[in-house]
Amino acid sequence: MNIVEILISGTTQGAVYCVIAMGLSLVYGTSRILNFAHGALYTLGGYIAWFLMYGGPGLSFGLAFAVSLPLLFCIGVALEAGIIRPLRRHANWQVNAIMVTLGLAFVIENGLQLLFGPKTKTIPAFIEGGVSIGGTTVSLYKIALVGISVLLVVLLELFLARTRAGKSVQAVSQDLQAAAQVGINVNRVFGLALGLSVVLTGAAGILLAPVFQISPTGGWSPFLKAFVIVVFGGLGSTRGAMLAAFILAFLEAIVVASVGPGWAMPAWLIVLMIVLMTRPKGLLGVWEN
Repeated sequence: MNIVEILISGTTQGAVYCVIAMGLSLVYGTSRILNFAHGALYTLGGYIAWFLMYGGPGLSFGLAFAVSLPLLFCIGVALEAGIIRPLRRHANWQVNAIMVTLGLAFVIENGLQLLFGPKTKTIPAFIEGGVSIGGTTVSLYKIALVGISVLLVVLLELFLARTRAGKSVQAVSQDLQAAAQVGINVNRVFGLALGLSVVLTGAAGILLAPVFQISPTGGWSPFLKAFVIVVFGGLGSTRGAMLAAFILAFLEAIVVASVGPGWAMPAWLIVLMIVLMTRPKGLLGVWEN
């Protein structure tokens, strides 16, 4: 793998890692819980798109993607209202929420296996062919993948910075009690954050379906990577997650090119330990309740 291939691989993976990790970071930033069902919801996004394309309506990839996003948002809002919100009435609810989301991950996995079977599913890319960059052929789908991922990240950042709802999310992330005192509907913010989180991770599951096969248990690897990225970037910081995603993606590309794919995750964890020893809050971890 030459330098051009490393740059292409790092950019492609970094863009997708960004989308997955920012959703996990968004939930932690508002509620201070780690959603262990994040990876299962990533897989759910792929299965929803597959069903819309092959299991019933017969939609195109673009239409299936567009229809899946509002469905995923509604699923996230419903999960917050029906499962997470009742837990907040009790002490130490964050610990209980972690255990509940872990159980939810297994429920989703087993539900998908019952509905679709244990065999993997595939979704073809909506665009074929490739272009030559520096003597390396890059598929047009990977270029589209980067473009769509960057668009999703930019839209999220604009939403958080420019809209009233987005500023409410940031206010809750910075100080929950103060946000409630000035009239912000905390329950609505929590639901919005989880809804957006499910949209992001589900969208990543759909976008990566043409690259990797879909399986009921295929969400654990994306979750583990998202978890490392979020901790590395700083718990609760979406911009930290963005920066960490690209740093670790390029590190992965270099390690894979040098010593093989089996060393990618150990390299991630070594770098994470070094960063946490020198900066315990991560790269940009500054939000506190």
